[in-house]
Amino acid sequence: MKKFLIKSILFFLVVITIISTILITSGGYVDYFYEKFTTPKSSSFILGDSRSMQGIQPSVIDSYFNNKDHEYQLPIMNYSFTIAQIAYGPLYTESIKRKLSPDTKNGLFIITVNPWILSEREEDDVKNSVFFEEGMPPHNMEQVSISPNFEYFIKNFDYFHFKSIVRRTSKMHKDGWLEESNLPKDSLMLKSWKKNQVIMYEGFSEKWNKSAFRLKSLESLITYLATFGDIFLLRMPIDKDIMQVETNFWPNFDADIQEIAVKKKINYLNLSHDNNYKTYDGNHLDKYGGVDFTKNLCDSIYKLTKHSSK
Repeated sequence: MKKFLIKSILFFLVVITIISTILITSGGYVDYFYEKFTTPKSSSFILGDSRSMQGIQPSVIDSYFNNKDHEYQLPIMNYSFTIAQIAYGPLYTESIKRKLSPDTKNGLFIITVNPWILSEREEDDVKNSVFFEEGMPPHNMEQVSISPNFEYFIKNFDYFHFKSIVRRTSKMHKDGWLEESNLPKDSLMLKSWKKNQVIMYEGFSEKWNKSAFRLKSLESLITYLATFGDIFLLRMPIDKDIMQVETNFWPNFDADIQEIAVKKKINYLNLSHDNNYKTYDGNHLDKYGGVDFTKNLCDSIYKLTKHSSK
């Protein structure tokens, strides 16, 4: 019995060592979100879905404002996920609170918006506090700043793709930016990807509804973060065909967001019609376009903050 216990303990230690090594050395390749829960708490955030997760690069923001000798508390963390996991609501807000550094006084908060992350879905029953996103990351995580993060490994094992250790076609960076490298150059394939995105959003528009509750939750998040720094609402560039789907679904979306911005005395940067940035599927900026977009976004933020400080 004693030998069995010793062997069992040794086996357990070996397994833990192997898993820890994989998570520490390759966590950014095997899972799209894991690294977000291994880094220290942050004082500045990029929030939203996969558009911002891929399209806004924290390292560009850090470099820009450090060169401007700005007082924002950096580095900034890209705490965006995908449309499958997040919408603005109490669960996302609670996760943001867990990841926010308690000593934050001058943070920068870029909150990206679009109709889909402010909609109610088939699984939602907001009157009874039932939300589709419950049980998924980041909402199911208590420990959001520990490495290796075994809580994430246990709760979200289904998100791991261990073949990616070898393929390495995409990487989640420590700052929360998802870098996609395996993008087709064939125009027919790119058109096919865009078509699939349009079909996906058309499907959403048939099943989802614009949500007063989600809008109110966005307001609550803004109210909370306003005590910690500057907030900018942002609508990112997308292809005109996807924009048409969004306009048909929620015709007065920009007016609704602008109303919130005015009420909360913050800025709304609506860059959704900016055609200077190409997407690889109509929906996501590639890593090269993301650099240019992030730099120009920083220019806009800097000009607004300099103007407001006069």
